[in-house]
Amino acid sequence: MNLPPSYQQMRECNRPRRIHSPASILPRPALLFGLLLLTWVGCAEVPVPDPNVRYVAFGDSATAGPSERDYADFLREIMAEPPEAFVNAGVGGETAGDGLQRLRSLIDLGIYPNAHTLLYWEGGAQIIDFIAETDPFLLLSPDAAGYPYAGQLTQELDQIQGQIEAAIEAGHGNGWTVYVATYFMIPQTFLACERLLLDTMIPGQARNANVYIALLNDRIRQAAGNRSGILVDIATIEELSRNAGNFVNCNHLSADGNRIVAERFFETISATATPP
Repeated sequence: MNLPPSYQQMRECNRPRRIHSPASILPRPALLFGLLLLTWVGCAEVPVPDPNVRYVAFGDSATAGPSERDYADFLREIMAEPPEAFVNAGVGGETAGDGLQRLRSLIDLGIYPNAHTLLYWEGGAQIIDFIAETDPFLLLSPDAAGYPYAGQLTQELDQIQGQIEAAIEAGHGNGWTVYVATYFMIPQTFLACERLLLDTMIPGQARNANVYIALLNDRIRQAAGNRSGILVDIATIEELSRNAGNFVNCNHLSADGNRIVAERFFETISATATPP
């Protein structure tokens, strides 16, 4: 998997990650300048153009999560593409709004000048933030009578949908084919969940969380339909939520779960790819 220095560093800020030393690919003066620059900017993004990339996996921690292997790793192998053809440009915890700005910046700067496919998966972080602000213990369900945050949730979903549609348009404007993924349902069992009481999600909380996810997925589907994005409907993979082993915790898939997701991406790409 190709991981440019900027994303190596950004992901290192969020979690431990194996990275490759630039010493083998940069001449000595460039290496010295790069090290000085990284020392100065700390964890700031320092984009480096990469003409080898063809597929850009872009998103939040669904794309770059805590698992040792993300879905893009498996997808590249299934497609028999060389490591340099794929980039995992995911940033954990990123909202669709922040992602939109980052995506536009990558396009404007020509970071991946020869890419042709955008694998886009964002929006989930905003829903997590919304829950943390309004109902941090997930005691309420948006489909319940008298749910007190209905208006606020609708506004949040409107904003997310608009940002996703803008991201699709940005990708199309750069000549990319854009695939847009929905989010997986959470198993209604006991799962590790750092942002909840006792660091555990219980079945009732998982049920409530899934209502939020279903509402988000409806907006993702609408966004893809409105802007001619190609939908990768991860939410319909029943195999994922049947097995807690497909999850690291309540928000992130394990390597097994990411492999299943990669297979759905591959099926969708194979079914929609334009013949040569």
